Amino acid sequence: MRFCSLFVLTVFTVLQLAGQSIFTLHEHGEAPSRSYHVLHYKIAVAIDEKDKSVRGTVTTTLTPFVNDFRTVVLDAEEMTIERCYWGKNEFRFDTDTSKLTIHLDKAYSNNDTLNISVQYFCTPKHGMSFTGPDSAYPKRHWQFWSQGEDITNHFWFPCYDFPNEKATSEVIATVDKNFSVLSNGKLISVKDHPKEGTKTFHWQETKPHATYLIMVAGGEYKILHDKAGKLPLDYYVYADDTLNARAAFGQTPDMIQYFNKMIGFSYPWEKYGQIILQDHFGGMENTSATTLTDLGTVYDRRARIDESPTSLLAHELAHQWWGDVVTCKDWRHIWLNESFASYFDPLYHEYYLGKDEFDYTMFNDQQSGINVDTTRGRKPIVSVESYGENVYPRGAAVLHMLRFVLGDTLFWRAINHYITKYQFQPVETNDFKIAIEEATGQNLYWFFDEWVYRAGHPFFDLSYTWNDSSRSVLLSVKQIQTIDSLTSIFRMPVNVEITTPSGATTHRIDILSKDSVYILPADARPLLVVFDKGNWILKEVKFRKSTDEWTYQVEHAPSMISRLRALQAIGKLPDNSSFLPIVIKAMEGDTFWAVRREAVLQSEKLHLGNDSLKGLLKQALMISANDRKSSVRSAAVGRLGTFRDTDVVDFVKSKLDDSSYNVMQSALRSIAKADSAHALPVLEKYLDYPSYRNKVATAAFNAIASVDSAKALSLGPVYGRYGAPPEMRYTALGIMNRYGKNRPETLTYFQSLLADKNVGIRSYAVRLLGDIGDEKTIELLQPFAADKYGFGREAAASSIEKIRKRLSEKSKPEASPSDKTQH
Repeated sequence: MRFCSLFVLTVFTVLQLAGQSIFTLHEHGEAPSRSYHVLHYKIAVAIDEKDKSVRGTVTTTLTPFVNDFRTVVLDAEEMTIERCYWGKNEFRFDTDTSKLTIHLDKAYSNNDTLNISVQYFCTPKHGMSFTGPDSAYPKRHWQFWSQGEDITNHFWFPCYDFPNEKATSEVIATVDKNFSVLSNGKLISVKDHPKEGTKTFHWQETKPHATYLIMVAGGEYKILHDKAGKLPLDYYVYADDTLNARAAFGQTPDMIQYFNKMIGFSYPWEKYGQIILQDHFGGMENTSATTLTDLGTVYDRRARIDESPTSLLAHELAHQWWGDVVTCKDWRHIWLNESFASYFDPLYHEYYLGKDEFDYTMFNDQQSGINVDTTRGRKPIVSVESYGENVYPRGAAVLHMLRFVLGDTLFWRAINHYITKYQFQPVETNDFKIAIEEATGQNLYWFFDEWVYRAGHPFFDLSYTWNDSSRSVLLSVKQIQTIDSLTSIFRMPVNVEITTPSGATTHRIDILSKDSVYILPADARPLLVVFDKGNWILKEVKFRKSTDEWTYQVEHAPSMISRLRALQAIGKLPDNSSFLPIVIKAMEGDTFWAVRREAVLQSEKLHLGNDSLKGLLKQALMISANDRKSSVRSAAVGRLGTFRDTDVVDFVKSKLDDSSYNVMQSALRSIAKADSAHALPVLEKYLDYPSYRNKVATAAFNAIASVDSAKALSLGPVYGRYGAPPEMRYTALGIMNRYGKNRPETLTYFQSLLADKNVGIRSYAVRLLGDIGDEKTIELLQPFAADKYGFGREAAASSIEKIRKRLSEKSKPEASPSDKTQH
C-alpha cells in the first residue's frame, strides 16, 4: 500500500509518508485463533453505483479444525443477512455489531468440507467507495472500488477478515452495462443482460491469497492491453487520456521482468491489472489487480517534467511478491509487506536510472527513519501500531543494511529461499529470520534484535588523527545516542575509506562497543576519510574535519552522498563564507542533480558579510535557475526570492514561462518575497492558471496570502466551497486556518465542513478544528473519534486531545510575580 492522498499531495506537496500512520488499525496484537480453514470464496454481487449498494451471495468453502464443529462465525458488519444455507439446508443465524454466527444442522468433523452460502444486502460506508458526478462536479466519473486493508472487506461480503488465513476466490459482479470490472485472477466470462441494462463479469483467482486482498472495482474505462512475456497486462484508464496513460504504465513489463530476475521467483498470478480511480488514497496491491489514484499515476506531458508514477507503480507491483505471495500474519509484522515493497521500488530505480538515484533514495529513507525518532518518539518496527515511517522508509533502510551485512550473494539467496519456502502462506518476522539462517548459515539474532525488535539508531561521534611514525590513521568511534530499554549500543560492520595522494583504500571494521579506537594503515596523511563508505548504515554522524577535507570531499568524493553530506556540514559551520566558491562550483557543475540542488539550498546558510560575495551568489543562482533539471531550477528560483534587486525580480518573473510547473510555483513564491509591494496583480493573474492538479494556482493563492492575508481570507470561502477544485479547497482551508484561526466565522465555516461530501476535506476540517481549540467543537468531533473504521478517527481523537490539553492549561492558576522569580 502507498499513500499519496490528495491531502498529502496538495497541502504538504510531498509524496513521502512523513507524519502518517500506515492506515487506521482496527485489530491490535497477535492474530486470532481459528476454528476452520477457508478453502475458497465465491462472491456473487450486484453492485448499484447510484444507490451505493451491494446485493450478493457469498459461498464459503471451509474445513473445520475440530471434530465437534457446530457454528461458523464470519465477520460481517453493517449488512442485512437474509439467508444462510447449504443446498436445501437452511441454517439459523445470529448477528451482532460485527459478527455473523451460523448454527449448523449437526456437528461436523475435520474430515468434512462445507459450502456455506450467505445471502445479504448492504450499503457499505467502509470497505467500498462509490464516486460519481453531481451538480458541483459534473465531469466526475461513475466508479466503485473496494479497499480491504486492513480489515474492511467484511463490510461488503461476509468472510474471515484477518491476514492469517489464505484462500482462493472468485468474484462474479453484475454492474451497469457501460461498466468494465476488474477483480483478482483470470477473467472467465462476460455476459450481457440487455433487458436489465447490466453486464456480469466473472473473475477467478486460483492461488490462495489473504482476504483483504480480494477486490472488485469498476466504471467506464478504456482498457489498454500489454504483455510481459506471456503474462497479460491490463491498464484501466480514461478514454480521453490514453496517450498519457500509456506513458504512465509503459514501464510495467520492464518492472516485472526485473523483479522476476532479482527475486528469482517469477510473477505467479494469472495477470496483472492496474486501474485508476478518483479519490483513491494512493495505491493498493490487491492480488493481481492494483487500484491507483488517478492524480498520482497519469500525468500530462508537462507535469511529467517534474513528476513520475514510477515509484508508486514499482512499489505496488513489488507487493505482488511481498504482501501477496507472502503476507504478514498480523499487522505487527506489516514491515514484511511494506518495507520490502519500499526497498524494491528504489532497487528498480537503480536499474532504471542509475546508482546515484538509488543512493539518494536510500539516504532519504534513512533520514525519515531518523526524523521519526525525534518527532514521534522511538518505536520498534515490529510493534502494535508501528509508525508508517517505520515500516516504509525505515524498514527499507533496515533491509538495505541487511544486504550490506550479508553481501549481495547471500542476501539474494536468502530472499529467494524466503519467498520460495513460504509462498502463498502468512508469515511473521521470525520466519524471515529463519529463512535467512537456512540459506546463509548466518546467525542474525543480534541484527533483528537491535534493528527490528528495538528502536532508535546509532549516533556516532567521530574524529581521527594521523600518526606519521606508524603511517596509520587512529579513528575514534563513539556512540552517543540515548541508551535505555528501547535502544542499545549498536553492533555493526562498517566500511571506512581512506584516500591519500596514491589512491583510496577501504577497511572493514566491526563496531562492538560504545567507545573504540581503530588503527588503520595509510601510506600518507589522508586527503579524505569516509566513515560508512556507500552509506549503508542508518545513523547520525558528527565528524570533525578540517576545512581542507570538507573542501576535498565536496569536490572529489566519488559518492554523491559524501558530497551532499559535506555540503550539509559546511552549512552548519559558524564561519563558512570562505566556502562560497566551493558551493558555487557544486551548484553549477556537480554531475548529480541532488547535489547541485543541495548546494543551492545550503547557500542560504553561508554567512556572507559583504555585497560582493552576495553578488557572486546571486549570479550563480541565476545560472542554476537555468539548470537542465527542473528540481534544481525550482530551488534556485526559490532561493532568489531572498534578493530584492530589480534585476532579480525581473529575472524571476521571466521564470513564470518555464516549462516546469514546479519552477513556476517557486517563481510565484519568490515574487511575493522579493517584490511584496507590487506582487499582488501578478499573483492574481495565476489564480486560475490551468495546470496539473492546479499546482500553479495553489502556489499563487499561498503567495497572495503571504503579501495580503486579508485578500486571501476573503477568497477562502470562495475556493473552499464544495464545487471548487479540490486542491484549491485544501489550500483555502490552510490559509483560513493560518491567518483567520481566531475569527468566529472561521470556526463556523470549519464546523460546517464536517458534513462535506469529500472525505478528505472532512478529515482536514477535523484536524483544523483541533488547531482552533474551541471547547464546543469536542461534541462535534466525538462521533468521528467513535467511528472505528472512519477515515478521520485518528484525526478526531488527536484534535479532541489537543483541545482538552489547551483547556487544561488555561484553567491552571497563573503564577504570582513572586513565584515567577523563584528558581
